[in-house]
Amino acid sequence: MHTIADLHTHTLVSQHAYSTLYENIQAAREAGFYALAITDHGPGMPDGASSHHFFCMPGLPEMVNGIRLFRGAEVNIMDFAGTIDLDATTLQRLDFVIASYHCECISPGTIEENTAGLLAVIKNPFIDCIGHCGNPAYPIDIPTIVSACFQYGKLIEINASSFRIRPGSEVICRKVANECIRQKVNLLISSDAHFRDNIGNHEEAIQLLEALDCPEELIINTSKERLLSYFMFRQQRLSNEKAAL
Repeated sequence: MHTIADLHTHTLVSQHAYSTLYENIQAAREAGFYALAITDHGPGMPDGASSHHFFCMPGLPEMVNGIRLFRGAEVNIMDFAGTIDLDATTLQRLDFVIASYHCECISPGTIEENTAGLLAVIKNPFIDCIGHCGNPAYPIDIPTIVSACFQYGKLIEINASSFRIRPGSEVICRKVANECIRQKVNLLISSDAHFRDNIGNHEEAIQLLEALDCPEELIINTSKERLLSYFMFRQQRLSNEKAAL
């Protein structure tokens, strides 16, 4: 199993990350990747980017040095009603949006509260992926969250950096991945890189999914065809949701 894109990465616009956008693009090129998403933290994070930064992202080119660039964000979940820190006007200008719990933005709740917050976020038409839900600080009802992602066509991330920086994540990621396999929910392998040398560092996540015999067709960034197929599906999903409003 190998990946051809990294869709969860940060630049120094997130001030606790330490590389430029161009450095990350070069790292993706060196890794032989097809695509890279730039997903800096939203303004709810104390050192996150301003909302105007994300509003202006369509000005970035789609191709840079042979790398397909997806303009995105990692938005912060701010309460258990699913409030996030970018508005719909800004979100609809982006190519890819991850939503995550961070302790800088919201203190962990009960399993019921954490689950309710994620369910509300999953229903948001502009959210594409649930980030690092293997974090043991935010326990969740895994089958319920996976089922909602199946219903609304959303991705679940297996975040390779969680194995190193969020102790206890591996056990929960294994449970999440097993449930995704059982319910046939699409997965994203990501690095959550905060420095250019970690772009494409997916080893721990790949090892976990290989050990579970996860079908590669469930993982959107293991082939260019699957990745492009996902983004075509995303476009159709958004069109359908807008038409229903």
